[in-house]
Amino acid sequence: MVSFFTAIGGFFVALWSILTSFLPFCLIDISVEPVVFECGNDKYCIVWETSTKGSGYVKYTYNGEEKVLWDERSGVIRTDDTVHKVVVPKEELQGNAYKVGSQYVGFKYGYSASKGQTVESEEYNFGGIEKEDDIKILCISDIHYMEKEMYKSLEYFTEKPDLIAYMGDITSELTTKDQFADYILKDAHDLSGGEIPVVYTRGNHETRGEFAAQLIDYFAMETDEFYYTFEFGPLSAIVLDPGEDKEDDHVEYSGLVDFASYREQHYNWIESLDKSEFENGKYKIVFSHHPKLDNHFGKDWTQPLKNLDMDLIVGGHYHKSDFVEGELPIFFDGGKINSTNGCWAASMMTLKDGKIHMLTIDNSGNTLLDKTINA
Repeated sequence: MVSFFTAIGGFFVALWSILTSFLPFCLIDISVEPVVFECGNDKYCIVWETSTKGSGYVKYTYNGEEKVLWDERSGVIRTDDTVHKVVVPKEELQGNAYKVGSQYVGFKYGYSASKGQTVESEEYNFGGIEKEDDIKILCISDIHYMEKEMYKSLEYFTEKPDLIAYMGDITSELTTKDQFADYILKDAHDLSGGEIPVVYTRGNHETRGEFAAQLIDYFAMETDEFYYTFEFGPLSAIVLDPGEDKEDDHVEYSGLVDFASYREQHYNWIESLDKSEFENGKYKIVFSHHPKLDNHFGKDWTQPLKNLDMDLIVGGHYHKSDFVEGELPIFFDGGKINSTNGCWAASMMTLKDGKIHMLTIDNSGNTLLDKTINA
């Protein structure tokens, strides 16, 4: 009897698979093309969105072998989400071509599943190649829905970056997953074309809203938090996540944050870093949305960074272009300078010949900062 029902179930599953190939509600599209995020270890994280929920995979050829890596958790392929995340070894992706794909999955039953159309992206030729010198880093922070002004400012930069520092406050809140996909993810793809690695630094505005607590699920940092270290050729970098800019009891947070504990955990992590981890870095840079950290809630975060011989802190948050001299200098990369007159600025850092060159240009073509320091 069990075999009979199993056979009947198999028949209906097969029939459903055929029917769903033609049913419009079982179609699926790639609504946000892929972004390759830095993870802080020997892997990249590729993220994209589809119009409906389903499975997700990344396909590429490495050493003559076609590889398919799935969006899975402990061996189970995820089919309950529209945002897909696949972790790929860096050595297999660098200088290689890849595509992403997804299949519509209506529901997974205990012994069968209702599935529909499969869609694949175009092929992307990924860079990520770590040059020995002359590294160009595009710095983008504090977009705050000023995408039009941002892309206008990018027209004044003539050279293509090797790396994108995505410095936080891309949006002003994260109440829904759509805001993550429509702004953080889509802007990251439009900036990188899916072919340049993106270093994400969480902004304080991305800690606000119902979806904020879920944001970490769509990344794969080595620490399982938004702070991590990474290397890119001659660059040794630390990415920080100082959290919100006000005390936890501030009315804006409705008593629903615990950044005091998070900052303590984060600071202890910084202190645990060993100088030897960065000794091969010709350029040592700290990326932090909030870069002014000499008295961050009563604690000097810059001291352990100075002990690691870091060259520079890069960040946004203050909506200005500026450079502050010091034992550990600070570069404020621009972003939303003035929403009243529509002024927005992007920055390009060039690491070359032992020097760090910082250039900031606004959306009217004005050079706001042009500065070079020794690494």
